[in-house]
Amino acid sequence: MGEIFGLKSFLGGNTGAQAGGWFRKEITSAADFNGLKFRMPGLGGKALGKLGASVQNLPGAEVYQALASGALDGTEWIGPWADEKAGFQEITKFYYAAGFHEPGAGLSVATNRDVFDSLSPAHQKIIEIASAETHQWNLAQFLNNNGSALQRLQSGGVKVLEFPDDVWDAFGKASEEVHAENLGDDLYKKVHDDYQASLKASSGWIKQSESAYRTQRDRVLG
Repeated sequence: MGEIFGLKSFLGGNTGAQAGGWFRKEITSAADFNGLKFRMPGLGGKALGKLGASVQNLPGAEVYQALASGALDGTEWIGPWADEKAGFQEITKFYYAAGFHEPGAGLSVATNRDVFDSLSPAHQKIIEIASAETHQWNLAQFLNNNGSALQRLQSGGVKVLEFPDDVWDAFGKASEEVHAENLGDDLYKKVHDDYQASLKASSGWIKQSESAYRTQRDRVLG
C-alpha cells in the first residue's frame, strides 16, 4: 500500500518472473542486440537501447503482426502461459525463459486519495483486503499455469534458451546506467534506494534457503 500523486494504491496482482522474450535468432553475445528491432517498454527498453537495440513501444494488439511481418526481430511479453495464448510460437521458436526487466511484475489498484479517505474504515479495509486477495490469486494462476504452458511450447518445437553470461553482464551494466540517469528525481531515488536495500536484506536468506532447496529438490527428484 502506498500514496503517490494524490492516489492511494495497493498491490493487486503479480505475474511472477517474466520471460526474456521471443527472438528470430539465437542470442550468442551482447553484440547481437546491436540494431535488433525489439519490443520492450519502460526502463528495460531503455537498457536495451544502450546495447544498441532499436527499441519499439508497440501496443499489445500490434505485436503479433509486427513480429510476423519482420517489423520486429523479437519481443518480450509476459511468460509461457500468456505468451502461448498470444501465439508467438507460431512465428519463432527461440524463447528465452529468464529476463532481466521484470523479475516480479507487480500490478496495482489505485484510487483517488481524497475519495479513499472519505470512505468508512470498513470500506477502506474491503478495498485493501480485496486487492491483497487478488494479488495472491493472480500470482498463483501464473505460477500454476506457466510450467504446463512451457512444456506445451517445447513439445511444439520451441527451443527454450538462457542468455549467456556476457549478455547478463551487459544487462546489468546498462540497467545501472539507466538508474543513474534517473536518480536526480527524488521519488525515483527513494524507490531505487528502498529496492536496493531490500535486495541486500533478503538475498542472503533466499540463496541459502529457496535456491538451495530448489537445486537439491531437482537433483534428488529429477
